[in-house]
Amino acid sequence: MKKYSLFVAWGLIVFSIFAFTNQATAQNRNTITGFVFDSQRRSIAQVIVEVTNEVNQVLQRTRTDGSGRFFFSGLSAGKFSVRVLPYGTNFEEQTQEVEIVNFVRPGSSTSENAQKDFYLRLRKNAGEGNSITGTLFAQEVPPEAKKNYEKAISSFEQNRVEDGIQELQNALKILPTYYLALERLGVEYIKQQKYENARDVLTRTVAVNPRSFMGWYGLGYANYGLRQPQDAIVAAEKAVSVNSNSTDATVLLGISFRQAKRYNEAEKSLIKAKKISAGKSPDVHWNLALLYAHNLKRYKDAASELELYLKAKPDTANADNIRKLIKKFREQPTQ
Repeated sequence: MKKYSLFVAWGLIVFSIFAFTNQATAQNRNTITGFVFDSQRRSIAQVIVEVTNEVNQVLQRTRTDGSGRFFFSGLSAGKFSVRVLPYGTNFEEQTQEVEIVNFVRPGSSTSENAQKDFYLRLRKNAGEGNSITGTLFAQEVPPEAKKNYEKAISSFEQNRVEDGIQELQNALKILPTYYLALERLGVEYIKQQKYENARDVLTRTVAVNPRSFMGWYGLGYANYGLRQPQDAIVAAEKAVSVNSNSTDATVLLGISFRQAKRYNEAEKSLIKAKKISAGKSPDVHWNLALLYAHNLKRYKDAASELELYLKAKPDTANADNIRKLIKKFREQPTQ
């Protein structure tokens, strides 16, 4: 009897370990996807979407793409909130709750793809106007080109980047002015640091849709990567004109000014980005610190920005080195 009990107990232990392992594997495969629309079912591009856990901690933040789509991956099981933050628009903020449950059975584990679509309402006394952060862009697309685009998106979600790029190129062979395909291809080239390719594709993107935020932002980033600051400034200014509440675009404008050695304008743009982000963007503080220390020789200001950087990003790997740098800057004589 004791022998049998021991066998049963061992079996339960093995099964528990097996179940835990499968559950951990499944946790890395959960996703939340969806689209953001206005009340007329028109997609809204470039609005911020974030996912938070039960204690309201932000886990991931993204922006909707040209089709209004957002995507979060690598989520565990649990309860989450997905929040749309349409800064700079006349739309109301909206939140939906999502619960992900992974069922584990011998020999396999499950993962879940939760779908949540949002239909944003206008704030009271607000008109549609042209205040939408993203660009509502309608285009007739041949079915085969659209099919290739959808295959590309699926490939990117499965981390098959080269397959996704090929499908986008196939879509553009059918319709060379396919806006969504051009925009996404440019973004993928930037991720690969293929800035020449990105600049060519995104130049075509903004020619098709001059109100494309991601087109102008990506074009500015590509020119910055190619050390063409004047072109980067022009594109970044266009991106800011489309979305004046974009921290990323305003930072890009600031660092492009710095690359062009236009330091006073760089400071103005980065301070504006600091205000937009409510001081919570580590990138803003880091770039201000670089500007103050290396270009303007304002070491006390550089130290203050580095302190704010550590506050915004306390888990940074090089925190000790940054603290030493802060001390060094504080000891520098006042200019």
